[in-house]
Order: sequence, then C-alpha cells, then structure tokens
Amino acid sequence: MELSDLIGLSLQMYGLAIVISLIVALVIKGIVAVLSIAPKHAPSAPAPEASTSTPVADTKRTEDDIAAITAAIYAVMGAHRIVHIENARRSHAWETEGRLMHQTSHLPRRH
Repeated sequence: MELSDLIGLSLQMYGLAIVISLIVALVIKGIVAVLSIAPKHAPSAPAPEASTSTPVADTKRTEDDIAAITAAIYAVMGAHRIVHIENARRSHAWETEGRLMHQTSHLPRRH
C-alpha cells in the first residue's frame, strides 16, 4: 500500500466514525424526547400518620450500649469477626506498635 492509499483509508474510517457518532446521538436524542413526553406518574406514597408518641431526647452512647451492640454483632457474625473495641479516648499505642513493626521489618539485619 502506498501512503496515499493509507491516507484515503484513514479519511474513510474517520468519516465512518463521524456518521456512526451522529446516528448514535440522534437515537439518544430520540429516546430522551420520547421519555420526556411520557406521563410522569410517580407512585404516590401514603401520607404519614400523625405520631402520638413523645419525642425521645438524644442521649449519648454509654458503655452499656456498646456492650449491647457488641453482643448483637457476636450473635449474628460470630466471635471471629470482632477484632478490637475501645473508647474514643485512646492512646496511639496500637498504631505506633504497628508502624514500628512494619518499618523495622525492612531494616537489614546484622548477624
């Protein structure tokens, strides 16, 4: 094949890609037009009934709540899934120890 044949073939492929892109764009525009004409009937949700109960004040989670949640997780998933539970006010000992173990594992060892 000569260079002029390759250029002609490239221009034909480019033209074909343009035509296909225009056809796809027109099909998408047609779909959007049909969907915009379609009736917009959303299923209506029933009106919520008026609540007669008194609102509950927000309370902070206590250690009893955490214990209850932990017991529920244990009942559903089993003990092997619970790794670690602690209070929000914690030391960074776990993180520090993990980093130390990871970083020192790359050090060359002298024998």
